[in-house]
Amino acid sequence: MKVFFGAALAAVVTVCLPGPAAAQEAERAVLKALLSGDTRNVEVTEEFARAVPEAQLDGLLETLRAQIGPVEEIELEGGSGILRSATYQVPVKITLDPAGRIAGLRLGAPEPLVADLRAAVAGLAGLGAEVSWLVTREGEVLAAGGAAHPLAVGSAFKLGILSVLARDVRAGKTDWDRVLRLGESHRSLPSGRLQDFPDEAPVTLHTAALLMIAESDNTATDLLLDLLGRDTVAEELEIAPEALLSTREFFALKSDPAAAQAWLDAEPQDRPAIAAEAALMPPDPAAAAARSVPGIEWYLPLERLCALLVPMAELPMLQLNPGPAYGLGPAAYKGGSEPGVLNFTVALRDAEERPLCAALTVNDPGVIDEQAATGAFRALLRRALAQP
Repeated sequence: MKVFFGAALAAVVTVCLPGPAAAQEAERAVLKALLSGDTRNVEVTEEFARAVPEAQLDGLLETLRAQIGPVEEIELEGGSGILRSATYQVPVKITLDPAGRIAGLRLGAPEPLVADLRAAVAGLAGLGAEVSWLVTREGEVLAAGGAAHPLAVGSAFKLGILSVLARDVRAGKTDWDRVLRLGESHRSLPSGRLQDFPDEAPVTLHTAALLMIAESDNTATDLLLDLLGRDTVAEELEIAPEALLSTREFFALKSDPAAAQAWLDAEPQDRPAIAAEAALMPPDPAAAAARSVPGIEWYLPLERLCALLVPMAELPMLQLNPGPAYGLGPAAYKGGSEPGVLNFTVALRDAEERPLCAALTVNDPGVIDEQAATGAFRALLRRALAQP
């Protein structure tokens, strides 16, 4: 069992307590003790203790208390709910075993309590050196800042690949059950799992698309990009073909400073050959995980990301991982991140079933506080959903 401050979800053990009322009271009592710092009577299961040592749990809770202040209200139903202080609310999920010990605990990113959409927008600008945001409803812009300016968006560019693929399926040019064969040239670095599959492993289009979106599988991405063609995907993204890197090329250039500089200095028509040559060798994971290299990324405006996502929002692979929209209703999501780059792009519907898109991009040469960005973006989503 793990405690997370952010969008990831902890695995939990499902147990049965005497009844809903008794279970809820027990869960509330444990949460009150944790949040007060008085944990003398709080016990955890052995599995939870192995995953989250006591010192780690105490440190996480101390950080949370310092950030949000005293918790004034705990709303719970079935172990899930909200912790609310004077200035923040925090999604929470707790699971107790029959003996009342903590078996699972999930704490989401603290979300600032804001009065309206304008106040939510005000909390975005300080997230990084360059920040853009966009909220649309039925195509009408409700809030925007730099939404037409391309910034680095990481894996959010994969929406362009999915858009082309979904269009081809609708047109009858291909089928979701078509099988592709994994080749060495497709093998990229994680995130994902296909990089560990053997050569010539059969993968359906549906599986590749699902992994590309829900798990941001980079090898699945390059497999689909190879099938659909760089020119076609670049046109869908509204960028120049020579600016569209495969993920393997991206990691290879980041791994090799000389190749990266050569790519940046080259004329546009010469860049594909430089990237392809760099990608002949498997990328170095440690070097590829370093800070982002300005210019070597996928640069897209939020306007384009929302234009791609909204028409595809009903595709199941977009709804498996709601990202920062967890708990806010059915949502289609794709984001992206690497050191210095963060993007969230979400499509969902308000209470009147009006389609909304909300997106945020942060670029910064330093460290981006992803927890703060998640909380601020959730506040934006919540106020957008409530906008008359």
